[in-house]
Amino acid sequence: MRKARHISNATIGTIEPCVFLFLFLIVLPGFARAADSAPARPMIWVTPADRAPILAKIEAQPWARAAFDAMQARVADAVAQHQRDPDAFLRGLPLVPSRTDPSTHPTLAHIGGNQASDAESGARGKLQRFLLIGIDCGVLYFLTGDESYARCTADILHATVEAMVLMKPNESAGNGGWIYPDDHLYEARALGAQVPLLYDFVAGHLRSGATVHNLAVKRRVPFNFENAQQVFRTYARLAIEHGIINANWPVLELPSLTHNVLALDDPVERTRLLAYVTHEDTPHQDSLKKVVAEYAKPGAVWPESLQYSSGVSHLSTYLVALLRRQTPALALPAGYENIPLSLARLRDFRFPNGENIRFGDSPRRSGDGYDSYEIAYALGVREGDAALHSTFGALINLGVESGQYRRDTPRGHVSGASPYFGPLQLLWYAPTVAGKRAAPAPRTTDELGFVGAVLQRNLSPDGDPAHSLMAVVSGGAHVHSHASGMALELFGAGHVLGTPAGKGTYTTDDHENHRRLFAAYNCVIVNGASRSDGGWVNLGINTVEKISLEPAIGAAPVSPNHSFTLTGFVDDKGPGAKAKQERLVGLVRTSASTGYYVDVFRSQSALPDQFHDYLYHNLGEAASVTTATGPLPLTDSPKRFVAVAGAEWSRNRSYLFPGWHVFKSAQTSAPYAGDVAVNFTAAKLSPTPAAMCLFIPGAQGREYSSALAPLTKEAPAPYDKAPTPVLVIRQRGEAWTRPFAVIYEPSSGTSVSGAIRSVTALTQRGEFAGFKVVSQIAERSRTDYILVLPTADSAFADAVLGINFRGRYAVITLNERDECVALYLGAGSRLSFQGHELSSLSAGPTAAAVDLRGGGVNLTANSPAVFNGPRGKQFSRSPAVGTEVR
Repeated sequence: MRKARHISNATIGTIEPCVFLFLFLIVLPGFARAADSAPARPMIWVTPADRAPILAKIEAQPWARAAFDAMQARVADAVAQHQRDPDAFLRGLPLVPSRTDPSTHPTLAHIGGNQASDAESGARGKLQRFLLIGIDCGVLYFLTGDESYARCTADILHATVEAMVLMKPNESAGNGGWIYPDDHLYEARALGAQVPLLYDFVAGHLRSGATVHNLAVKRRVPFNFENAQQVFRTYARLAIEHGIINANWPVLELPSLTHNVLALDDPVERTRLLAYVTHEDTPHQDSLKKVVAEYAKPGAVWPESLQYSSGVSHLSTYLVALLRRQTPALALPAGYENIPLSLARLRDFRFPNGENIRFGDSPRRSGDGYDSYEIAYALGVREGDAALHSTFGALINLGVESGQYRRDTPRGHVSGASPYFGPLQLLWYAPTVAGKRAAPAPRTTDELGFVGAVLQRNLSPDGDPAHSLMAVVSGGAHVHSHASGMALELFGAGHVLGTPAGKGTYTTDDHENHRRLFAAYNCVIVNGASRSDGGWVNLGINTVEKISLEPAIGAAPVSPNHSFTLTGFVDDKGPGAKAKQERLVGLVRTSASTGYYVDVFRSQSALPDQFHDYLYHNLGEAASVTTATGPLPLTDSPKRFVAVAGAEWSRNRSYLFPGWHVFKSAQTSAPYAGDVAVNFTAAKLSPTPAAMCLFIPGAQGREYSSALAPLTKEAPAPYDKAPTPVLVIRQRGEAWTRPFAVIYEPSSGTSVSGAIRSVTALTQRGEFAGFKVVSQIAERSRTDYILVLPTADSAFADAVLGINFRGRYAVITLNERDECVALYLGAGSRLSFQGHELSSLSAGPTAAAVDLRGGGVNLTANSPAVFNGPRGKQFSRSPAVGTEVR
């Protein structure tokens, strides 16, 4: 057995099982109930009854032993310095001596928040470090009974409390703080959540008669409990009476509010103020009741950009677990269990390479919150909640097995605006974790309602993310949103190739006048005037709405090779656009390693003179635009992309719409009505080059532009430091009967050439009706007829081709002998091709698919459907697809 560290007079390594019972029954001096009404402490993170199980965990589990050893090592020097000279040690705090009375206890230096100066940042780091040392020492005193730890914590607590009671908080209701006079939001996390934890661990030690070092008189004195209670009461009041609501702000302050309320010794006062934590809202603070309401529907997440949404889920999960650990467990609003489950839900909005979908200020990359998974798992064990137990047991074990997570990695000190939860690794995490080593399978189609995001994915049968397909259409107003229009992201060759620009630095010209506006996204800008109005910092836009999709959210697809979404958007903020838009995006898999996207974007303005610009950004060096006869001639057009007339920038209020004035090296064609191919090559991507080829059937009134947009944030190297090529297709006049219709094919490898050989348009009465796509896969030809019609009861008939279709979306697939091998009815009532007929047997639109390969007939549908073969043979099928396994 490895040599054990000392715990009190015994070592963990030699404690016998019977001794644990003895330790469990012992009431150490620090945990004694005082004669007055003060509660037994500690009580915030742990109670005396938790001590023996934690010691047993340290003895039995190597990961817990590592955490315990690391905590001891982390504070060893500080404890030694404090023992040698408490006065010198405490003067490492950022103190401000009195100018008039040396006998007065020094105060603390005022510290700025996010905009702190270098000197303030140094003071901030010192004070935060002392508080974290104090918490660690308090935990070690709880576990070992070693009073050198208790004295260190108590002295840090006393010096802090005595300094703070001499200082007057800023009473500004907006964001007035105490040590951070203009930033309580920051202070609540960096300081406010920490101070009461020191008290909780050493209150019993202090009530037993222990003294504390006083910096004013330089000797040990009794601890002033009333001053400490005044600090906790004030921090609670600052959270309740300061700040804003209906955002993540109140949740960021809740740990401070909760800890400080629980540190109050008066049970009546504590109960009264806990109501502001659990269910009572104020004009400046939202309670957990309001937070829980945002998670009312299973699968919901907090309605802000991803980093803020995940942050709220992490903190709210902690608060739920904390309050349920109280004795007795606090009653929480119904549905609180949805909060920890949202941690897993956030994983559903990732591309096959693990990167996040992008909306608003969301980051492209973020790690898994394994510490929160541990808290959620432990909560599930305590509460007997099978969903929490199974969900997070699986994710934790998957992380361990994949090497992405180690339970024995010590949780060190934090910095900046973060509460300190590191000791919970030792105090709360379960000794062992049960559960399968797997994550829930992602849905084929999914949505994130508050941002209007609708996604569809087709993971490759060979398991290679580089061969997977995923597309997202999104747009909507929320806190930290962008005015994105109806935007598209496309995944291919293992990367998010079709991408928006990403978040810049807050308050900068680059961020506010480009990255947050339409031109940073793959959308359609109307009359050069698409803009936002109202909402968060005047970036309000309408929300993208679902119209039709297959499969339905949470349903299994009728075909392993197909899916589609049709969404709608109204671009009517401001006087210049006044447009309605619809976007159909389909995924077509053609083999285990190949496939393509269908994008049909309709846009029409109510204004008489209209034009529409279709934007597409893709990682790479440049965009090449070619026709059947060679490159499409482009000439310099430096004045092509300018801000709308009269646009002015006023920070967080008005912007230089639509955001394309930053485009460089713009070149534009003359009007061209023929078919066009556009190739984006990313030759420097690792491990292999990649390309995205666009096949664009022609239309009257078209002009094509290429330009360089600013670099894409968080793009794979080296494209995170280079301009992003952008294609802009201008349609003069309406783009409804002549929609922007594009086939996108990603490919990878040294040749970066895809499987598609040609794309032509299908038309009816001069209007666009779909595509004919011819591919060459494994030396065999394949033809897809893709039908895209404007309404649910639209019809298409072509006697020459032998096609008859009623509905919105369908695909007919032929083999190299031009034999029909598959029919996909995405949404419709009837699809026939040369004697093969797939029909609905119900009144509404049906999704159905029939696969004829191998000589058999495989029919799948989401409502009763029938297939008639060319020889009159009939195969009927009731619904055979249901919900996807989660």
